[in-house]
Amino acid sequence: MKRIIVVALIGIILLLSVFTLDQTFPRSYHHLITSNTNLGHEKVDGLSVNDDFYSNKLSEKYGDKTKQSRDVKNYDYFKLSNGIEVAVNNKGKITRFVVTDSDFKTAKGIKMYDGKKAIEQAYGKNNYFRTEQGADIIGYVDKKRNLSLEFWLFDNKVNFFRLDNNSMK
Repeated sequence: MKRIIVVALIGIILLLSVFTLDQTFPRSYHHLITSNTNLGHEKVDGLSVNDDFYSNKLSEKYGDKTKQSRDVKNYDYFKLSNGIEVAVNNKGKITRFVVTDSDFKTAKGIKMYDGKKAIEQAYGKNNYFRTEQGADIIGYVDKKRNLSLEFWLFDNKVNFFRLDNNSMK
C-alpha cells in the first residue's frame, strides 16, 4: 500500500512539474509542439523576414543605418524608425522585427493594446503560451516558412510584437 502511495505522489509531482515548467521552456521547445499557422502574409512596413538589410530598397526608405541600437551576440540590431527595430544576421538578412509603434498592425490587424481574445480571433488557437521578463507571450509558428510571431502582453494588452526567423534564440 505504501508503495502505491509513493508511486502516485511521484507521478503527481512529475505531472505538476511538467505543466508548471511548460510556460518557462525556451521558444524552440514551443516551436516543436505548436501546430502550424500560416504567417506568409506578415510584413512590417512593407519588409519581410530574410530581406537584405543592406539593399537599396531599405536605404531609400530609411536612409543608411550604420549605428547599432543593441549589441547582441550573433546579431546586429538597428532602429529603422521609432517603432521598428530589426535584428540582422552576419549575412545581412533581417531575422527579427520588434514592433512597438501603435501605428503598425500585423497582417491580420493586431496592434498595440489589443488583448488575447482579439489575437486568438485573428490567428486562431494553434498557439503557445510562455512567460519571459514579466510578460505573457502568445506565439504562433509557421513551420513551412520558418517564421514565428510573438505577442508580448503586459496587463493583458499587446505591448509589442516580434516577427522572427525561427533561427533566432
